[in-house]
Amino acid sequence: MRNLVATTSLALVLASGIAGSAFAQDYPEMSVRYANFMPEGFTTSVIDQFVADEIAKRTDGKVKFEMFHGGTLGGPAEMVELVGAGAVDIGNFPIGYFFSQFPVSGLADSLPIIFPNAEAAAQVQKDAYAALEEVRAEFDAANLHPFLYRGLPQYRLLCTKPVKTLADFDGLKVRTYGTFHPIVFTTFKAVPVNIELGEMYEGLQRGTVDCAYLNYQTAVLYNLFEVAKFTSDAEFGATPLYLAYVNKQVWDSWTPEFQALFNEVVDEAEKKAADEIEATEASGLEALKAKGVELVHFEDQEKMEEALPDFLDLWVEHLDKAGHGEAAKKHADFVRERLKAYAQ
Repeated sequence: MRNLVATTSLALVLASGIAGSAFAQDYPEMSVRYANFMPEGFTTSVIDQFVADEIAKRTDGKVKFEMFHGGTLGGPAEMVELVGAGAVDIGNFPIGYFFSQFPVSGLADSLPIIFPNAEAAAQVQKDAYAALEEVRAEFDAANLHPFLYRGLPQYRLLCTKPVKTLADFDGLKVRTYGTFHPIVFTTFKAVPVNIELGEMYEGLQRGTVDCAYLNYQTAVLYNLFEVAKFTSDAEFGATPLYLAYVNKQVWDSWTPEFQALFNEVVDEAEKKAADEIEATEASGLEALKAKGVELVHFEDQEKMEEALPDFLDLWVEHLDKAGHGEAAKKHADFVRERLKAYAQ
C-alpha cells in the first residue's frame, strides 16, 4: 500500500511539473511593433532582428514582431514620445539627445573619454540601471522599460583633411552631438557642429563639417568614404549604444513567463552583439582602407587626454546646477567604482 501511495504521489508531482512546464510555454498571441531608427543592414539592426526572430521561434509563432527599420515609424528625436505614449510598442533612440528628460540616467551616453571599450560601456550602464533607483525613476517617468545594453567601440574621426596633432584641431569643423562631446573639440579651438547621423554625408560633401565623429563601422554604413578620405587612430572613448525600450504599460501587461523569455533572448542578443560589434569595427577599418581612406596616426593622444577636464566631475557640476547634484554624484561614483575592474 505504501508503495502504491508513493508511486501515486510521485506521479502527481511529475504531472504537476509537466503541467507547469506546459503552462509556462503557453504564451498569448500578439503582434509587437518594433521601430528601429537605424538601417536594416547595420550590425546593431541585425541584433534587433535577432531578438524578434528568436522570440517568434520560441513562442511557436504566437508572438510576432513587426520590424520597422530605418526610421520608417519615426526618427530618434520622436521615439521617446511615440513609445512612451504607446503609439509604438518598442523603439530605440540615443538617450544623450534628451538631457532634460534623462539627466541622471543619461550619464553614460553623455560623456567622452570615459569607457575603455565597448564591453565596459554596456555593462556599467546595465549595472547602473539595476543598482540605482534614481536611474530607474527617469525611465519610469517616461513610461519606458529599457533593454538591450550594448556598447560601441572607440569614437574616431573621419575627415576631409588629415588630423595628426592637436594643432590640426584649430578651426576644424567637427560633427558631434550632446552637451559634453563638443567640449573635447572646443578645448582645442575646433568648431563642433551638432547634426544627426543622416546629415553627415551631405555635411562632409558640402563642407558644413570637416570631420565626422563616430566609429569605423558607422562610417562604412553611411558610405562616408565617398566624401572623406582620411581617418584617425585617435581615441575619444567607447560609448554605450542607444538602448531599446518597451512601453512600460506593455511590459507590465506581459505575463511573467513571457517577460522571462524576453529577458533570456535579450541576454543572448547582448552577448552576440558584443562579439559581432568588435569584429565589425575591425573589418570597418579595413573596408575604409579598401575604399581609399588613409589611416592617419594621431601623435597627441596622451597630450589631449591630459588637457581635457575630468568629464565625470564636469557632468556632476552640470547636473548640480540643474538641481540633480546628489543623484549625479551617486551615479558618477558608481561608474568610477565599476570602471576599476576594467582598469586592472
